[in-house]
Amino acid sequence: MSAVDAPPGIAFAGQAVGEFVCRRRPRRLAGRVLFLVLVANTITVMVAARRLHGQTTEMLLAMSLMCASVAVVGYAVRRARLRIDADGVRWGWVDFGFRVTPDEMTAIDVYRDAVAFRQRRRSTWYVSARDWDLFDRVPVALRRSGLSITAHERRAPLGARLQSYGTVLDLLLVADALASVFALGVALGL
Repeated sequence: MSAVDAPPGIAFAGQAVGEFVCRRRPRRLAGRVLFLVLVANTITVMVAARRLHGQTTEMLLAMSLMCASVAVVGYAVRRARLRIDADGVRWGWVDFGFRVTPDEMTAIDVYRDAVAFRQRRRSTWYVSARDWDLFDRVPVALRRSGLSITAHERRAPLGARLQSYGTVLDLLLVADALASVFALGVALGL
């Protein structure tokens, strides 16, 4: 995949045959966690800067920065879009994304619960049904874009299912929110 497929400021090229977003509940979870973490971290930093000194302050500041970083990355991942057009498959946002072009792919395997994009020089990229809303339309969009696919009537291999980031990312965001609230509790308790 190329890291940037269009210069910043230029939207997607070509007309999309299909554009998919993350499921609604995980998107909302990521937004709420980001809001909670930013509020809790702001209060934690304000309290720690006034009351505490030494290693405790440094630990709380580092923890706040780490929690904010995880929340921002989780939010960004949940806001990314999957776009299918004649130029290939793209995952990303308006100004930045990753693209796999048809000439880079050796095969596209469509399973009941995932799609595998097998690439010539890179590892296989899996798109899981657990992560994308209206996933049943992905094979239709691939066909309409002119990309050749191989349909399988079974579930994806275990390796493909393990690459699905949905459940792991949701659990990580919940743990991040709890860590942020814990840091706030430590700051207020001291």
